[in-house]
Amino acid sequence: MLQSCEQDDSALVTGEQDSVVNNDPEGSPLRGLTESWNDHDEQVLRQYFDVSAAVYYDPEVDRAIEWPFDFFSDSWAYVVENYGTYGEKSLLYVVAHGEADKTTFFKTIFEDDADNRSLIDFPLTAASASGAAIDQPTALMAKIVENSSNGVHKSPAEAVWGDKFSEIFTYDLYLKLGLETEAERVKNTFTEASVDFPKAETFWFRDWFLPIYDNYNGSVALNNFLKVLAANYPIDGTDYARDMTLGELVHFFSGATGVDLEPLAVTAFDFNDANQNELLQARAEFPNLNYPFAPASELIDVTSEGNATIVVSRDHPNGANSAEGSLKVIDNDYTTKFLTNGFPQEFYMQQNFDVAQVVNKYSFTSGNDAPDRDFKTWELLASNDGANFDVLDTRTDQTFTARNQTREFTFDNDKAYKYYRINLIENNGSTLIQLTEWRLLNLKLLTFGPQDVTATATTTVSRENRNGSGTNESSDKVTDGDTGTKFLLFDFNNPEWIQQEFPEAVRVTKYALTSANDAPGRDPVEWTLSGSNDGVNFTEIDSRSGQSFESRGLTREFLVSNDTSYKYYRFDILANGGDSLFQLAEWRLFAE
Repeated sequence: MLQSCEQDDSALVTGEQDSVVNNDPEGSPLRGLTESWNDHDEQVLRQYFDVSAAVYYDPEVDRAIEWPFDFFSDSWAYVVENYGTYGEKSLLYVVAHGEADKTTFFKTIFEDDADNRSLIDFPLTAASASGAAIDQPTALMAKIVENSSNGVHKSPAEAVWGDKFSEIFTYDLYLKLGLETEAERVKNTFTEASVDFPKAETFWFRDWFLPIYDNYNGSVALNNFLKVLAANYPIDGTDYARDMTLGELVHFFSGATGVDLEPLAVTAFDFNDANQNELLQARAEFPNLNYPFAPASELIDVTSEGNATIVVSRDHPNGANSAEGSLKVIDNDYTTKFLTNGFPQEFYMQQNFDVAQVVNKYSFTSGNDAPDRDFKTWELLASNDGANFDVLDTRTDQTFTARNQTREFTFDNDKAYKYYRINLIENNGSTLIQLTEWRLLNLKLLTFGPQDVTATATTTVSRENRNGSGTNESSDKVTDGDTGTKFLLFDFNNPEWIQQEFPEAVRVTKYALTSANDAPGRDPVEWTLSGSNDGVNFTEIDSRSGQSFESRGLTREFLVSNDTSYKYYRFDILANGGDSLFQLAEWRLFAE
């Protein structure tokens, strides 16, 4: 914990008279600190401060060393300008020790033992700002940025890149401060440095960070990565919820630059099959990142998976089971075919399912001979009663340029049907028609991680807004998907509760709360989340206390360890911020 010294020796601080030294502006950093972190217990005195940095020396530091004053002030001013704010004042605390063997460390605004301040602690013996004297504390500043940007604690990417973010951060900082010689020095050093993660002889700076920096607007790309991460990656309270994979890192940097960086990853990391799967899963779990990529999907053969049966309006003269009967058109054998005669009389073929299936794609494979027998114009219809059909797709003047050629046809549909029918309107002129295969398909987008299921729930509350349900600030607003509305409750009398009831039990593993537009004293501060399958007996699955929302309209996510599916989830508000009213803009539940 940081502590103010009861009596400072003014001469040890600046050499000025007490009347001048003690005339600090209101809110100035403490003139003296007593360390109580990382086994340090020394008293350090303030030597310099401005709006960006406060510099403290222990008694062993030579007071003639003054380069840290401007260096850290300018460095942190750039950090705040480029990477955003760090706490209410965004002030960097610099604590220097005169012993060369002192260990280095950093603290962020999320750590109580340093009074929630951005702080670096390191040995200072060099008389000038060059070489290791600035590299070491600059790496500590990089760690603060990496672990506390955008109001989120920890670095999920550290599990992938280790300490390598500090290299590109250092290079960029020296360039922006006009330290060209130092920038060139570290560039040469970092370019030659390799590590064994994620593979042997990986050059993170040379092959990954520097190409991104040079080609995608320098530090803007780095800042965008941290912003995109904070806006999309799983968060539990104020902490990132898990470590990243290499595939996720590539996905998020692609979102930061607006360009698919998979080819760069292949060059830099020998991106293997496991990494490709990580990237595929990342694209499915985080589909809203802003760069061009195909959504992660799987193609389901509905004809096979749904155990389709086939009926036709006119079969082969020798029957459905014959060598060219209708069963051949869905046998998944591309060396057989269905053949029938009597065209152009009305002809249809239909796949039937015991359980309704979603289809949004299908394929035709042409026969082995006689192109004049090929399908040319047709329509695809679907029904759930076998009598009333919806038209899903229509094709005209289609051609197959080769024998046994497979062509796929895609259309929009998310409704499940039990019957799918092809009405053949025209072939290429023969009285015979033939087709090797007709497969019904479902191109299904993959989803990973918990999905928002709130829209399927019915919301109830312990007590409604005093103006009644369906009004401007009634309970339905807390699950309407609009963070601009809110549920407001007068005469808050804890505990109050909000409940979501689902048609079927779901396993919730995450929830999100969004603060309303005004009066922070109305925000929830302490609560529990419980689940039930009868609406009477509830099991607590999460509890939080001492919570706060730093801004209005802020969404905070909370992860829960829950292995049970429940129909009812109840949010019990045990305390708010002290106001007589309670308010909440949104409460969303996410299930596996």
